[in-house]
Amino acid sequence: MKKDKRKKEGKLTEPVAAAIIVLALLLSMAVSALGYWEAQYAAKKAAQQAVEAGGSIQYTQHSDPLLVLVNPGTPLPENWQLTPRMVDDELIDLRAYEDYAAMCQAAQKDDVWFWVASGYRSVEEQEEVLIRDIEEKKKAGLTEEDARREALRTIARPGYSEHHTGLAMDLNDVSDHFEETKAYRWLQEHSAQYGFVQRYKEEKSGITGIDKESWHYRYVGRAHAQEMERLGLCLEEYVVYLQKQGRG
Repeated sequence: MKKDKRKKEGKLTEPVAAAIIVLALLLSMAVSALGYWEAQYAAKKAAQQAVEAGGSIQYTQHSDPLLVLVNPGTPLPENWQLTPRMVDDELIDLRAYEDYAAMCQAAQKDDVWFWVASGYRSVEEQEEVLIRDIEEKKKAGLTEEDARREALRTIARPGYSEHHTGLAMDLNDVSDHFEETKAYRWLQEHSAQYGFVQRYKEEKSGITGIDKESWHYRYVGRAHAQEMERLGLCLEEYVVYLQKQGRG
């Protein structure tokens, strides 16, 4: 009788032990999730504060060159090195070339085609682009001041353009109509798999400082692009997010 009782007691403790293990795992997951959400929130808040400060707060550049940050308040690093590769009569950085080629090949299987309308730009070329757009807006009736302000909503100041990196490119039709195309829909579904993200989204314009550009894509590498997409972060937020986690 005593032997049977011990066996019975032993059986009763097994589900209790299993429940304790499950509870410990759930607690560990909850703590991990809390840290994840806290880091994500901190990244968004810090990025927004930088923008609200009018660019006076400088981002600390990430150690991974694929995450180099260039925006209206952060100029291209002076030590930036470009290795040019020609694509569609435009230059892009060699680091983006293989994944861009792979993305194009995959898209073609779905009867989707891409071409680089604008890739790398020197500071001088960026100045020409800005001046040309200002002049067009002046011809439309805007004053010099208003024309410049409107132009800077979508065109970065020379030295502050992502196009200086060679990692950014304007694809296909550089117009708002691009988001109505099959090519745009394909990019929304697949671009992160090849390391590309839509750099300027409407809901992030308050952080990036640039209005929505459906045609402007930035190469950050496959792992980073997929994590940015999973987290719903733009590059400014993502750089801060990694640094908050000690991954800078």
